[in-house]
Amino acid sequence: MNRISNFFIITNKTRDRDMSVTNITCNILKSLGCSVSLAECGPLGDGRFLEEDRVPDGTECIITIGGDGTIIAAALDTADLNIPIFGINKGTLGYLTDTETGDIVEKLKMLHAGHYTVEERMMLCGKVFDRDAKLVAETRALNDIVLRNSLFKVSDYELSVNSRFLGVFKADGMIVCTPTGSTAYSMSAGGPIIEPVARMMVITPICPHTINTRSVVFSADARVEIRVCDDNSSVVFDGRFHCDLQEGYVVNVRPSAKVTRIIRTAEDSFLSVLGRKFQA
Repeated sequence: MNRISNFFIITNKTRDRDMSVTNITCNILKSLGCSVSLAECGPLGDGRFLEEDRVPDGTECIITIGGDGTIIAAALDTADLNIPIFGINKGTLGYLTDTETGDIVEKLKMLHAGHYTVEERMMLCGKVFDRDAKLVAETRALNDIVLRNSLFKVSDYELSVNSRFLGVFKADGMIVCTPTGSTAYSMSAGGPIIEPVARMMVITPICPHTINTRSVVFSADARVEIRVCDDNSSVVFDGRFHCDLQEGYVVNVRPSAKVTRIIRTAEDSFLSVLGRKFQA
């Protein structure tokens, strides 16, 4: 891979409160002769982590300091730029991040020297339509798109894939996730774990009111349509963008034309990382 010399750092200040890890990272990169720019970050209250300032031209790598949520926010805020993201974990699980704070010096030297790989992770594009087929909302998701009843009641969800009606799911909600999101909410709801660089979608009902409903896996080019059969529902994209739904509203999900590029310096396999991060 190419050597990296121009970095843009996104810090989650709720994680790195005193900016100590951010300052250490800046000092290391500058000692290597690299160019470093900092973003003023949130969370900002509207789902974004970045302020209005743009990522500088020539940026070769975005470094996030926080947890998985910080990487997801950065991925969505910068998806159009196609810049790879390197995560330093200051959160809890840190499944998407590449390194812990104790390994920063070694890992940053590897980045600068070009000793890394880049994983391309598929993203979803979600659209919400009202009863009159008018577009209400549209956004992307790296992890998942989740529909739930706002009153925590069982609801009916009509599911169609590629314009073919599959059936009505009676459940607390529905999750449509990417392979990256298969280790998040979908896994907690009983969904399968999928290798993160694969290209496919998983639909998992949340607490289905039946004994034989399971997750369904579809190819990455599937077009998913979920029609809400009750009022008081909502849809959430990657846990940050929320849209209220009413009876007859439809949520369409398809693969996004954009991908998230995650930098890896370790040679661990997917299964070894999975076992280490999710060990009891």
